Amino acid sequence: MNDSLAKLLLRRSAAGPEPILSGRDAAPFLGPAFARLLAKGILTELPPTSSWPPCAGCTCGFGERPIVEIDGRLVAECPDDANAGTVLDAADLRSFAIAVDRLVAMLAAGTGWSDPPERLGAGVWRLGDLADGRAVVLILDPLASQPHVLLPVLRAAPAPPSTTLLVPPGVDAAARRPFLDMRYHLVGLLDALHPTELSLQRDRLAPSALGTAGTDPDVMLLTVNVLGVTASFAGAQLRLRPRDFDVLAVLAREAADGQALARQDDLLRALSGGEDRAEPIAVEQLEKSISRIREALCSAAELPRQQGRDLIVNVTRRGYRLASPPIRVALA
Repeated sequence: MNDSLAKLLLRRSAAGPEPILSGRDAAPFLGPAFARLLAKGILTELPPTSSWPPCAGCTCGFGERPIVEIDGRLVAECPDDANAGTVLDAADLRSFAIAVDRLVAMLAAGTGWSDPPERLGAGVWRLGDLADGRAVVLILDPLASQPHVLLPVLRAAPAPPSTTLLVPPGVDAAARRPFLDMRYHLVGLLDALHPTELSLQRDRLAPSALGTAGTDPDVMLLTVNVLGVTASFAGAQLRLRPRDFDVLAVLAREAADGQALARQDDLLRALSGGEDRAEPIAVEQLEKSISRIREALCSAAELPRQQGRDLIVNVTRRGYRLASPPIRVALA
């Protein structure tokens, strides 16, 4: 199956109940793979449409436009303006209903699970378990990804540390955070999708070697590019305020030099931009900066927020240091 078709079907399925694949979207993928989806009942072709939505920005008040044939062309006529018709092709008249339950079953079977998926709630399925007993739960509906909706559904699932949640596109960091704090492992559905088949890549379903909870701590790499003012942790880009980046750069420099401890005075100077101020930077401001950096590291590595204190350690009245292990520093 073409990579784009697999992703297209899952994107449409995540758009809401009773998803539809338009003929225009389907046209590039018509062929044997598409025919197999029709034969399996994953796709069902609907009757050809005989009307078309109103013109963009239409103010005439008319509803659907009739589709007529004019000089051998299919045209969605505008009742108010004969010159405003929309020329269509045959694919525009076609559409296909997606049987989401069957699509999910095919996804699970293609990944190697012999038992059918267990539907836990609207838009939520338990696909199966990995060899280590970790459960893999698929969420297709972005609305079902909201904590107040999903957490009650997951009560029947295994304990949080043993569950991977496959989340659909459009789930923002705020919705992800409560699950990360509860030690669920979150993976983007499209990121885990096989590049050529409607199946999942199993090696992407468990916490990876890039610093997620439960993996070898020695591979949690922090890369800081001082000249480029960029940093990454556990393979993910860090988003920091400019002064917070300066603080992180001092921490990273000391760790890379083998000194470990970054002195409080040096960190305060970095937070001030290296400038002499009439009113010096308060220690409380440094504490807030460190807190933001900890949160950014945990977010990048999919670690619970409270684990941030284990990554940047406070040495009372002296300064802070990056914990090594688990962090290994590379200055670029």
